[in-house]
Amino acid sequence: MKKTTIALLLLSLTFFNQSALAAMSLDKIILYLDDTPDARQDIVVTNPDPETLYLRTEIFRVDNPGQPDERRLRVVDPKEFKLLASPSKAVLASGERKRFRLMSLERGLEQEKVYRVTFRPVVGDIKTERTALKILVAYQALVFVQPKDGQYQLELEDSDGGWVIKNTGNINVEITDLKHCTDTGECHSIEGGGRLYAGAGKVLDSNISGGFLELLARGRETRKLQLPLK
Repeated sequence: MKKTTIALLLLSLTFFNQSALAAMSLDKIILYLDDTPDARQDIVVTNPDPETLYLRTEIFRVDNPGQPDERRLRVVDPKEFKLLASPSKAVLASGERKRFRLMSLERGLEQEKVYRVTFRPVVGDIKTERTALKILVAYQALVFVQPKDGQYQLELEDSDGGWVIKNTGNINVEITDLKHCTDTGECHSIEGGGRLYAGAGKVLDSNISGGFLELLARGRETRKLQLPLK
């Protein structure tokens, strides 16, 4: 079961002799939705902690993802809600599981929309007679709302003697397992993988020439691609 922790530690008391951890787990942290009516997916949150978990969701829209001017804006105005999370608040007893439904209202997109949904614990009672510290760890899911016929498109550009791999499509793709292969078929791994959003590029950390670049492109499906180094 995958879990990704964002950098969020809320301290309820400064001095402590005993600590309590508000834990939870999510069954998935990356979701893909289409810009079609009733597009939805569920995330199941589990509370393995002996204490009751008080939880709320927060939705952030990511503008210009992967670009130098990327911004994450919390959506609070109901008129701006294009992604809905239901329920927005929940109480999970020890060992309980809760299903949260994410539904998109985006329609007719030309380029994918990116959202981050935070599952944030809020403070409940700590059952102890001693001074205590309660650590609240929030988790965040990455949500892509994509055009129905969206595609990524990877291209290599020569830049000042080096190479930049660019995504000129309209949806994101994660690239992994990069290898430089010569015309004779000999390959060696190189650095430079990661997620490429639509319109973004990444400098390859290697001096390579000739042959081709081999990689795995991971989206809703995984494909092996070969890009010639001209």
